[in-house]
Amino acid sequence: MVLALVSAAVTFGSTLAGGVAALRWPRRKELLMALAGGVVLGAALFDLLPEAVAAAEDIGMAAKVPIGSVLVGYLVFHSMERYVHRHGEHGEHDGPDPAGTAGAVGFIVHSFFDGLAIGLGFHVDQALGIVVAAAVIGHDFSDGLNTVSYLVAHRHSPSRSWRFLIADASAPLVGAVIGLFSPIPDEVLPVALGFFSGLFVYAAATNLLPASHALPVRQALPVTVAGAAAMLLVSLAV
Repeated sequence: MVLALVSAAVTFGSTLAGGVAALRWPRRKELLMALAGGVVLGAALFDLLPEAVAAAEDIGMAAKVPIGSVLVGYLVFHSMERYVHRHGEHGEHDGPDPAGTAGAVGFIVHSFFDGLAIGLGFHVDQALGIVVAAAVIGHDFSDGLNTVSYLVAHRHSPSRSWRFLIADASAPLVGAVIGLFSPIPDEVLPVALGFFSGLFVYAAATNLLPASHALPVRQALPVTVAGAAAMLLVSLAV
């Protein structure tokens, strides 16, 4: 329990660090995004999804159910992001664009689900919780960076960006507490783990790895592979 709460607290710092990087060093993020992409993909494919299938088999559930929930998780967050961007395509006008607020709220909801994944991971066992937490910590740096970048791009002030950044950083703590202490039926766990696998694959494929495209592939690819390999080693060790 303590380790789960500590892990969720670390995500707070990771999200803040991403927001600060966006405000102060907007051009020094590509390598971190490449690394985080590998970490998140590795956690989804080497640990979360296999654990979901194993949990399904333990209760006599077909493996297609958690695998199908991967697709559901992917499409849910794809739809959410499409909605946010569609509402961000308004014409120019004076003052802060409300689309920036809509986008920031979307990132906060996303962060809440990241925290929920941590809580559910520790709900299953400590080893899974550690792997999920490592992936979320790497991923939430991107969430903080994206939250602030989106607000700034829509003409919101730094002070308002900071307020949304604090909310985004706090959301995983709330999600982790709910996931850790809520009673979870056995049938829910395989589906939930598959769903979060889809979330992580989506985050890596559409946010983290594309953010590293400014780097030459000879720089970005080894860093991404190293992140995924590190998660493989962690999943084998814990």
